[in-house]
Amino acid sequence: MIKTHKQSGFTLLEIIVALAILTIALSAIVTVASTRAETLIQLREKNRALMVANNIMQRYTLSSQQVSVGVIDGVQENGKTDWKWQLNVQPTNNDYIYRLDVKVSKNADFDSVSASLVGFKWH
Repeated sequence: MIKTHKQSGFTLLEIIVALAILTIALSAIVTVASTRAETLIQLREKNRALMVANNIMQRYTLSSQQVSVGVIDGVQENGKTDWKWQLNVQPTNNDYIYRLDVKVSKNADFDSVSASLVGFKWH
């Protein structure tokens, strides 16, 4: 009498298919994690730029000094980065109210603005 012994386990083809599926899944996870890290860095930079814009806006809106129409430039450090800011003071229809536009950027030519705020100052 011949006994047939059935082998159990995975075939080579099944292992290769499983490894291919695992590779695709892991590469998708790595891509998502990388994209998320980049987004987090961008949000952190925008938040720091917005803090600079808010500081400048508060400095000029809460100050008792008069503001004059024109553009004021400056640099403020935040998060180990020197942020360039620009305050544009414009008149409004009301002689006692000025419009304040603040732009914040990493570069001095403001071709890429990281944050901007608009406020008004009663004069």
